[in-house]
Amino acid sequence: MNPKERAVCVCFDGSRVLLMRRLQGGRRYTVLPGGGIEPGETPDQAAVRELAEETGLVATVTGSLATVDHDDRRAHYLLMAAVSGEPVLGGPEALAESEDNRYRPGWVPVTELADEPLVPEEAREIVRRAFAERLADGR
Repeated sequence: MNPKERAVCVCFDGSRVLLMRRLQGGRRYTVLPGGGIEPGETPDQAAVRELAEETGLVATVTGSLATVDHDDRRAHYLLMAAVSGEPVLGGPEALAESEDNRYRPGWVPVTELADEPLVPEEAREIVRRAFAERLADGR
């Protein structure tokens, strides 16, 4: 059986990373923006679409950071560029909002990433590595 595939957006604005804070069923956690790859879509196309749907932000994919299998899902972590502005929740996530199901997109300083309940755990190292490479490149 082929795993479900998803595109995961790693977006930086200076020294901040874009995260989606979640409340679902009483559980608080944080994820990177992204979602399922639709039939006929590439991971890059899905990342651009999902980012715009979830946050209203427009970006381009500048590189692939990692592909990781998480249980029944294959996640393509993609570095996004030309991202700026304040995210505003939209798309299916906005429609699914309730008292017990919330999404809050926002910029978080990379220095505070350790304080976030980011899932899956592998995402934390992918973000840290991508940020370190940006610093090394002088971006």
